[in-house]
Amino acid sequence: MSFVGAQQLVDHCEGSWPRLCQLHDDSIAQQTVKPALRLEVKHFVGDLGSALDYCASELFQKYGHSKKPSPRIYFPYAKPPLGPSEFRSKLVERCIPGLSSARPDIVEKLAEYQYFGRTGNWLPILMKITNEHKHEQLTPQIQKTYKTVAITATIPDGETVKFDLTKIPLKPTPDKPYHGTVGTWTGLVFAETSAGVKPLLEHSLRNVRRIVEELSALCEGTASSDDG
Repeated sequence: MSFVGAQQLVDHCEGSWPRLCQLHDDSIAQQTVKPALRLEVKHFVGDLGSALDYCASELFQKYGHSKKPSPRIYFPYAKPPLGPSEFRSKLVERCIPGLSSARPDIVEKLAEYQYFGRTGNWLPILMKITNEHKHEQLTPQIQKTYKTVAITATIPDGETVKFDLTKIPLKPTPDKPYHGTVGTWTGLVFAETSAGVKPLLEHSLRNVRRIVEELSALCEGTASSDDG
């Protein structure tokens, strides 16, 4: 288990992404979710989850310590309502014992990846789906169509614009520097979370790759400057 292994898993997911997308789109066209898609999703989320755990294992090997002979090491992820303070003081120590005292800077980086950080709430959703798949209970994917509104806004430098989401104009006017366009989105969603399959997995893949690269760089003392 290492950053190299984590990178290989992420590369494998990236290579399998076109097939997963094709199976997804075929399911939409045929209005049925085939077993091949469910298995592809299972392997995909499993590999992403394993890549994160490989990172945690490597961090423990380099900086951790535990009185237990074989502690269970896994990537720390916060679930609401657990907040930043408890994440840093308790959860990280439980998942990667010794890391907090040895590398507090890495703990801060781990906090950035949480739902209260700067990448959104994808991590607890992904881990929920991953844990369900580990127990051989393939989460059903359900086809849904949503109405969507894309908002376009022109905001002068250094200023902000407040608007009421219930009163978005569909055409721009001189006194409204924003307008919306109505469309539809059709795709498969995970039944337990209502998250779109393709959007969630694509976002997760991008973020897991970033996590592997950034943590690896921190351990090498050459932290990445790419904020993604």
